[in-house]
Amino acid sequence: MYVCLCQAVRDAEVRQAVASGVEDVEQLAEELGVGTGCGSCREFAQTLIDEYASQPALYHAA
Repeated sequence: MYVCLCQAVRDAEVRQAVASGVEDVEQLAEELGVGTGCGSCREFAQTLIDEYASQPALYHAA
């Protein structure tokens, strides 16, 4: 699923970034460009970051 349409970033890329140490949308913006276009994805992106970080057994191993 796309998280950021402006930059064509998918949830799998966000998951990989979190597994690599990304902890917030600012870091995600630097790494993948998420939220640097229209910005409407920033809240959802942070929700995914929090979800992926809180359940490493489900997401980090993928």
